[in-house]
Amino acid sequence: MQKVSRHKQRIWALQILYGLDIRKKLDQETARQSYQKFVLAEGVIEKTAAELYVKELLFGIIMELELLDAQIDRYAINWNIERMSVIDRNILRIAVYEIQHEIPVGVAINEAVKVAKEFADDSSPAFINGILAKFA
Repeated sequence: MQKVSRHKQRIWALQILYGLDIRKKLDQETARQSYQKFVLAEGVIEKTAAELYVKELLFGIIMELELLDAQIDRYAINWNIERMSVIDRNILRIAVYEIQHEIPVGVAINEAVKVAKEFADDSSPAFINGILAKFA
């Protein structure tokens, strides 16, 4: 079995969350269906898929969505989570979820900024860093 990095799995979680969010379908059942389609599309064998970090992120974020969004709103001064770009808010959801589940704050921030540099617009890394720095 080839090990998949957590960075790659964060990107996978972001891709699935993005798709759910733009369709306004951030619920467990739709997430399960999207995850299964993703596993098939990526060619991940089921035994391996059950052990992937992406699954923990996806279903954990969906389960704690209201709490995560409330925390992001609290620190995003003059920004409402609904006004944020879909990609930014889902990068933030992943990072805040990780911070709450024993990933060191610095690691979560660095990963979020790195993902933002890859997938978001030019102002997103600073925006995301500014909000997440308040969690430290």
